[in-house]
Amino acid sequence: MSYHHGWVDSSIVNQVNSILLSYKLPITPPKTITMEMFKSVIAVDKKVADGLLRLIFLKSPLGNCVVTGEYDRKALDDTLYLFCKS
Repeated sequence: MSYHHGWVDSSIVNQVNSILLSYKLPITPPKTITMEMFKSVIAVDKKVADGLLRLIFLKSPLGNCVVTGEYDRKALDDTLYLFCKS
């Protein structure tokens, strides 16, 4: 979502993916997880306060971030949908 918001470019996405993969960490969810499963998990997550999910977005350069509850809800749904399809 940080990429789609224009806060990082594709080089940062590639760099983060490379870092995760170098530590054998997943960059996609398990094939069995659905969008509804993701939403049910994040609904009880510690980042939810007063019913508002706060997300951590990367900002360039790598290492900067912002925690916010102000984001496009459709963009979140679209992102979850894409990740759950891959």
